[in-house]
Amino acid sequence: MKPMKLGVILLALLLAAMAMAPVTSAESSESGVTTQYLSPQEGAKFTGANPEKDIGVGGMLKTRTAVQSVKSAFAATADAPQWSAYTDLWRNWWSASPVYCDAYSRSRTSSGSAYDINKIALRERVWRDGTLYNDQPDTRYNSADAQVNYQYSAVYTGGTWTAQSDHIFELSGYSSWYPTTVDTLT
Repeated sequence: MKPMKLGVILLALLLAAMAMAPVTSAESSESGVTTQYLSPQEGAKFTGANPEKDIGVGGMLKTRTAVQSVKSAFAATADAPQWSAYTDLWRNWWSASPVYCDAYSRSRTSSGSAYDINKIALRERVWRDGTLYNDQPDTRYNSADAQVNYQYSAVYTGGTWTAQSDHIFELSGYSSWYPTTVDTLT
């Protein structure tokens, strides 16, 4: 009976530890890529939303350090840029509020300064209950930022909302990166 009690206690401690884990979670499905589902507090830093009241704030953030392509591996190396792709679908706390979708592609140095690359882009699409409401691209050349912001305002903004952003990061001498970020709101 003692081993069973010990097992139950260990299981309870494990479950309690999992419940105390931070809301921001990270996973790696692609080598060198970190995928995070941001907490409302972290997401609000990007969107300007109120993390205490607004619904659905957080979103998906993917980050990667640019990887030199094989043909330039022996060239002199500077700090590789840090690339990030983000999508967040959210609404204000009041019931008839607009639905917002914020998406960006960013290229930065390790110290956080803008790092211009050959091509940086994204295409943001937003659906409500399977119907496409927004399909908007932003493509920049020799730039560090691409961004799309969408707002849907109507008497009824309910339903199931889905957002998907397809990002492009291209820089000579480095492997290109084409991540996808998604978010949902019900």
